[in-house]
Amino acid sequence: MNHDDVDFTASAELEPYSGGSTGMSNDLECQTRSCYGVVLWFETGFTSRFCKEMPVVLSTSPYTPKTHWSQIILTFREPIAMASGKPSGDRLAATGTEACLATKIQLRVSIARAVEHRSIDISLETVGISSDVFQKASTICIISMCVLSKYYNIAKDVN
Repeated sequence: MNHDDVDFTASAELEPYSGGSTGMSNDLECQTRSCYGVVLWFETGFTSRFCKEMPVVLSTSPYTPKTHWSQIILTFREPIAMASGKPSGDRLAATGTEACLATKIQLRVSIARAVEHRSIDISLETVGISSDVFQKASTICIISMCVLSKYYNIAKDVN
């Protein structure tokens, strides 16, 4: 693995959950919901190439058994107000506010090795998109994380 293998950018688009097959009422589709952030998870494969005796994939996904690793929660500076369908909006208001609800959120997450050893920098860009208003609200958040030294310091204090 080289240094460039750690750096990547991923894009996603989020829409409000409308109930689907859970039996929830379609009345919820008109309700305003607030999105406060996103949760990131990852999977690491210890494949047969490196672990012949017992290849395994460790995941922090909420859909897999728990491991000692955890998910990353990235909160927005301000929540983004959202609704399904075609909500009417104030053309002068910023998209993602109560006055102009977003129908979806476009995300771009970039992760890169930081200058500090065993650390990463995470950049999260969010854009609230409205169905009939072309204004967009954009937020950029940059986070530096120390990956493992936190756990080392905790163990050191305990011993």
